[in-house]
Amino acid sequence: MKYAKFHWWLPKVLCLIAACAFWLYVMNEQNPIMTSTYTVPVEVRNLDRSLVALNVPKSVRVDVSMSRNNLMRLRSDDIHAYVDLQNVTDGSYPNTKISVSVPGDGEAVSVTPTYFDLTIDPYAVKSLPITVSFFGDLPEGYRANLRSTTPQGLTIAGSSSSVAAVDRAVASVNLAGKTQSFTEFDSISVMDADGNTVTGIDIMPTQVRVAVDVTEEKKTANVPLATRVKGTPAAGYKAGTPIVMPLVATVTAPGSVLDHLKSINLGEVDVTGATGDVSVTLPVPLPEGAEAVPQTASVTVPVTAE
Repeated sequence: MKYAKFHWWLPKVLCLIAACAFWLYVMNEQNPIMTSTYTVPVEVRNLDRSLVALNVPKSVRVDVSMSRNNLMRLRSDDIHAYVDLQNVTDGSYPNTKISVSVPGDGEAVSVTPTYFDLTIDPYAVKSLPITVSFFGDLPEGYRANLRSTTPQGLTIAGSSSSVAAVDRAVASVNLAGKTQSFTEFDSISVMDADGNTVTGIDIMPTQVRVAVDVTEEKKTANVPLATRVKGTPAAGYKAGTPIVMPLVATVTAPGSVLDHLKSINLGEVDVTGATGDVSVTLPVPLPEGAEAVPQTASVTVPVTAE
């Protein structure tokens, strides 16, 4: 029984071996023609510098037929897709053909797309001021002001129709969460009158240095003035409670500063060895960014006999 089964499968095994041997022979000895697909950028050739080509596809898909050995060595940058625009003038050229060159014994059997509607426009240049647009929310109580832009303008170049459509150049700056002044580099967008981005033109420069001042809005409040006594009066005398005039100062400061300013300490009044009242004028010390009215206060420490 086992012999019968082996006898049944033997022809099949021999056929499979023969098929594999034939395939290897064809692949290695006969070098058959094969096809592979590549994506290739489209070049614009021989166009006058005073003109711009519009609607040219960025790339095409090319099916290349070539002998197997050569195809294995072929790279996509060995294939060139191009539009030859020698002697063309401005205008419309429907159904313009994209040509493809393949090295060696290769052939482009399919190009997608093969044709496109070409427009040739005169080359134009235009200068524009750069405007800055803020977006994002500052924390409550803060405000932003544009300090400077460097450079203040830019140059755009491209087809005359695209350049003519540009209405403004805008750098967008995000203010979200900012509490301090800052400087940053931002990209520039060119837009038409409706606020739509105009593409397909060259922008010089592509970035702008933007300096923005972020300041906190100021508040005003009356803050109590306080002082301390140091030292010991002469023997037989004692110091009383200091008298401060005025009792408060009107302070104007950023909100975050003023909210934490519960009182202002004028400092210490020295009564060492005093036998009578000690009077001094002290400046009103303030945190950075704050202002006070008045700027000084009079302090009197009564010294009386015990």
